[in-house]
Amino acid sequence: MGRQALEGLDGVFEVTSGWRDGREINTATYDPERIKVEDMVGALEAAGTFIGVAE
Repeated sequence: MGRQALEGLDGVFEVTSGWRDGREINTATYDPERIKVEDMVGALEAAGTFIGVAE
């Protein structure tokens, strides 16, 4: 579900998903000149899937 929230955002080039400790983990390849981490967090929060960020 988190992957779908990130795919298609302007500035996000690729999203890979996996699982750790029963939670979905998404890794986004993005252009920081076009999208901020806060914008991606907002998309995940709107989708109801946000738990945290690891940079």
